[in-house]
Amino acid sequence: MALDTRTPTLDHLGNIPPTYVHEWRVAKAGEPIILPQTIFKWYHVHREGTPISAALDTEAQSTLAGAATCGEWTPEYGLNFALLHVSTAHAFLIAGVWRGHQELWTRLYYKELASDGPFTRTDLSGEDAPAACVWEFAVICHERMARHRYLFSQRAEADKRA
Repeated sequence: MALDTRTPTLDHLGNIPPTYVHEWRVAKAGEPIILPQTIFKWYHVHREGTPISAALDTEAQSTLAGAATCGEWTPEYGLNFALLHVSTAHAFLIAGVWRGHQELWTRLYYKELASDGPFTRTDLSGEDAPAACVWEFAVICHERMARHRYLFSQRAEADKRA
């Protein structure tokens, strides 16, 4: 198959339905989740003016703590992050774990808000799997830069806290 090197027209690409209304979300750091062998920096992502309920926050943190402490998952170096994103119909729990020194591995859970079912781990065995949305990337980019600063540092106690 030959590669077409002509400049394409874009009129048929990237067309978002006109019914979609993009809105701002807030990304906010919370108190870290401190577990026996790991710490997760904790973030909320939500619609402006619609904070995350304490009950949903507690449920998400319990889901994360259960997975990290029951032996089904190794949080590697122990300095990680997680975010709880409450969207319109779902809540997403994304845990980011640093592995191989500089690789971000994620574990994704979702919850249907209407049915109030539990957080369920996303099946990643298909051809494509969700990575993150534009609002979640704000947290991921922040954590990327924090990891960079740490890897270029002396990696002492103060560097870990920074």
